[in-house]
Amino acid sequence: MSVAPTKLFPGPQDRLSQPNLLLRVGEHILDVGTLRLTTRPEYPRLTSKAVAVLLQLVRHRGTTVTRDELLDRVWADRVTTQDVLTQAIKELRRAFCDDAKPSRYIETIPKVGYRLLAEVAVLDPDEAGMAERTFQPVAGNDPYISSPGPAAGLPVQPRHGGPLRRVAALMLLVAIAVIAFAIFMRIEPGSTSASRWQVNDVRSLTSDPGSEDRPRISPDGTRVAYSKTDAQLHVSRILMRALGQTQSLTWPSDAKANEDTPLWSPDGSSIVFERVSDNACELVVTSNLGVGSHVVGNCQDPLTNYYDWSPDGSKLITAERSERSKGHLVLTHWDLASGEKLALEYPRAPEEEDLNAHYSPDGHWIAFRRGLAPYSDLWLMTSDGHNARQLTHLRSSIRGYTWSRDSSALILSSNHEGRFALYAIDVHSAAIQPLQVSPAEFPDAARHDDTVVYEIPRVQYKLTEMKLGGADTSAVHALAPSTGSEMQPVFSPGDDRLAFVSDRSGAQQLWLYDNASGATTSLTDFHDSLLSNPAWSADGGKLLVTVRKPDQAQLFEIDVASRRLRLLSKTGDDVQSASYGSEPGSVLLTLGVPGKDNQLLLVEHAGSAEEQRHPLVAGIWFSEFDAANRQLYYSKSARYGVFVRTLSANGELSPAVLIAPELMDHWHLVDGRIWYCTPSRQLSKNTELRELNPQDGSDRVLANIDAELRDANFSAARKRDRIVYVSVTSEDTDIGALRLTRAP
Repeated sequence: MSVAPTKLFPGPQDRLSQPNLLLRVGEHILDVGTLRLTTRPEYPRLTSKAVAVLLQLVRHRGTTVTRDELLDRVWADRVTTQDVLTQAIKELRRAFCDDAKPSRYIETIPKVGYRLLAEVAVLDPDEAGMAERTFQPVAGNDPYISSPGPAAGLPVQPRHGGPLRRVAALMLLVAIAVIAFAIFMRIEPGSTSASRWQVNDVRSLTSDPGSEDRPRISPDGTRVAYSKTDAQLHVSRILMRALGQTQSLTWPSDAKANEDTPLWSPDGSSIVFERVSDNACELVVTSNLGVGSHVVGNCQDPLTNYYDWSPDGSKLITAERSERSKGHLVLTHWDLASGEKLALEYPRAPEEEDLNAHYSPDGHWIAFRRGLAPYSDLWLMTSDGHNARQLTHLRSSIRGYTWSRDSSALILSSNHEGRFALYAIDVHSAAIQPLQVSPAEFPDAARHDDTVVYEIPRVQYKLTEMKLGGADTSAVHALAPSTGSEMQPVFSPGDDRLAFVSDRSGAQQLWLYDNASGATTSLTDFHDSLLSNPAWSADGGKLLVTVRKPDQAQLFEIDVASRRLRLLSKTGDDVQSASYGSEPGSVLLTLGVPGKDNQLLLVEHAGSAEEQRHPLVAGIWFSEFDAANRQLYYSKSARYGVFVRTLSANGELSPAVLIAPELMDHWHLVDGRIWYCTPSRQLSKNTELRELNPQDGSDRVLANIDAELRDANFSAARKRDRIVYVSVTSEDTDIGALRLTRAP
């Protein structure tokens, strides 16, 4: 494609700096002020950085703008990596539907930069509002935007289709018709095409103080059951509320246990729920009024206890481990009349972990999750256990999913684009459509109505420092306060600084708190990313951080002094976490494997041409490495027990030794001992911080913390004189509802 070069003539008359700028780019119109494409009103707002990159390309349309030039102009106030520019270009291409080869809008000049190919023009508001637009590109008399074709300064004539153009258009229409007919003929009987969904009547059903959790809607869409913690009993109870009403009915119960996760039977007459105490997990079935309950039986593990009704309501489908499955989770039928459990027969590899199954409303399909936390994907098979296939490849966390009313799509909550939001996935084409509802988790759709309910998470996390030992054990104070949420604090080796993840700037970044000055500074400038698992180098000069984006999960190393980033992971890696090894340049890297257990690798010369990778342990859930003593501590996926192994200089591991049979997560390694969190035995406190000595098995309480800690969200100073933990300062999750229908 031949494009006439343009020059940049700076001056006060720059039309790209005018207020309320409307810019036409190819077939699309961008409202720069609102960051929206008026030609795609359903599309999310563009980021300001992506629009700034576009304006730089527009100023130089037809010529190559180097990557360094774009970084210097758009990110002039930040030290960042070229990855932010790559993401901005991807964002623009997605917005312009620029998936053609070669590109129609933005051309990549390998190892140099980018060039804008599409025609551009500045529009008046009246022009943008016209239903039919005649595209008039700005000619050479505007030095800031150029157009291809005629020489600069000559008038541009509207292009009219000649005979060849009309013939080509006709042939294209015929080809489209043939392809459409072929696709139609291939659609399975009873299925629907991958038409778009539309969302209406988005609203909150509850706004009461406290959290309303795991809402489940009745088959007719008139009532919602959910759980809520009783403020006096400190246990959760099942509540019922009719849609449109403001009062809820609490089911009577004298059980000294949490009762939650209710689920309606297909005919709406019964509800099954989970009853969990310190030493027991039961499934209970009751009438839809909460009376006449009976215990179905004991569930194996609350961590993996997901369940659904069979289409005829005679049994439940869940997942359990057995000797036959060699300890792996297999989908299992649980007969309600006899209590018998029978594993389903379906194709699966021996090491697969399958759970969270749901029958489609028409009974034709079973959807299920393959892979354990934190990341898994959705699979699909027929209800008789045949034709199993992977439906999603998101490499993200899934917080609940449900079937659409017509059994043609799954509605799920995923964070693969940043915040947890709702998406619809067509079960035939696997096409995914954002529903533009966020934040939203754990959706549930009515069987005979278009209503979908879901959780609206309203949680805020704060850093709190607590002194240990001496007379100040009760002294706590907020650390680095902000209006955002902070998490995953990590003390530096010298205890003088603290790295943590925060969204205080509007997006998750890695931040640094200086204990001496009290100053807080940002170390990164990522966009549409989730950051996790920061880890310090032994000298305190570098940090590792895992960065998850919509299409990849990467490992970066940050030089703290210069703020410069270095990519250590490879293309295709699904990075879960990492820590530094004993040798210079070595990293212990945990990678996710789709549908299988995570893998822990020893990476030598990480990020260099001499990099070498050595597999260490499969099935890692959580690990920490004592570099000084070359000891690896880890937990296995969804199984209890902390193990320790010694890593030799040549990369060999000693046999595993079980040191904490009752632990799985919520622990950290502190000076060769295991510090972990557990619910407090004191009614006035929420969490106990305990220390386990692997040498003699002794276990003692270090502190009682008057806060609820989520996950292993604390860090201990090397001197063992204080900790910083993340507490839930505000949790007021509500229930939302919407109507989901096929777009006309």
